[in-house]
Amino acid sequence: MERSRRLRWNVIAPIGLVALALVVILALDFAKGGEATPGKPLGEIGTPVRGVYLAPTATPIGFAPTPKPRPTIAGVIGGNPFVRDEKRRSDLLLLLDAASKVKARDGSYPTTRGNVQTLCNYKEVDFGCKIQALAVGGDAVADPAKVGYWYSSDGSTAKFYASLEGTVAKDQQCQTSDVELLKHDNVICVTAP
Repeated sequence: MERSRRLRWNVIAPIGLVALALVVILALDFAKGGEATPGKPLGEIGTPVRGVYLAPTATPIGFAPTPKPRPTIAGVIGGNPFVRDEKRRSDLLLLLDAASKVKARDGSYPTTRGNVQTLCNYKEVDFGCKIQALAVGGDAVADPAKVGYWYSSDGSTAKFYASLEGTVAKDQQCQTSDVELLKHDNVICVTAP
């Protein structure tokens, strides 16, 4: 008899919890008026708007972004043409100073017999190489053939030429009859007496 009076809690407890959950749900449903209202749909006014996500574009295998070009000639200056032209003007003054040192040492300028040569493009035959070597250890100017430096001398006077990138006023341009220099625009020059 004791066994029949004894309650089976392992069956009653789960059934009781389910019943309690149903009572809570009904109570909340009746408290809200019996209807559930869904939230605002996405994109409705008042909803915060996020930006559109764009996935990064993959670079195909074997391709790389184009690198920024760098000068490979020693002494070439980057930057804008105005800065490079200022460097060329200062180079002419350095070469003029080096030429006066050569004249003081040797008694005359290295002569080209009045002909115009590249400053030091051909080291074996260009007489301007002696002067360029004295101008700040030979690093005064870049590759003369690419940058545009020339030299002429009759032994008693020396003349240095440079081709600029920017425009030069007519009164500042070097007047010459040399065929090679006439091919270049905006040539300036300095003369050592």
